[in-house]
Amino acid sequence: KAYSANGTTVPISAELGTSIAGDLFPVTVKLTKGNLFLTEPVVLFLDNARIGMQVRFQDYDHRPAQGIAMSEMGRALFSGKIGYDPDTRQILLHDPSIDKLEFDHKTEVTQRLFSELKAAWSAQVTNPIRAELPPHPYLLPFRNNIQALSYDGKSINLTLSYE
Repeated sequence: KAYSANGTTVPISAELGTSIAGDLFPVTVKLTKGNLFLTEPVVLFLDNARIGMQVRFQDYDHRPAQGIAMSEMGRALFSGKIGYDPDTRQILLHDPSIDKLEFDHKTEVTQRLFSELKAAWSAQVTNPIRAELPPHPYLLPFRNNIQALSYDGKSINLTLSYE
């Protein structure tokens, strides 16, 4: 038998990060009016400090009683500085920001939706954003031993600790 030593580092590439993030999608976010449906996550290493996630979104509002049936699609990119809370075993995204928010079609409706989405982001997003560790097969063998998470611009690095 072989045992890993304390302080072992496990790297995660952008491609593997995309696969791991995919376990948490699709995601539905409730808005004041309607919902935001997020799919197709792609993890991007933006620079030496920030990572990003690009998603495909559908902003939809379906209220038949009021005669409202609306759906608009687009792409968004948000980013932040990644961290980890070992006590709650949550991934953290510090200083989160929306870097790109584009609808497939530019209309008066999508301009209004753009403003509503920015306002919803400001009202609902915390700093840091907290997310549960995904139940991805790559993480399962050591998910309870993750002590820290760092990012060096080339990979996300998990530091493991065994007691």
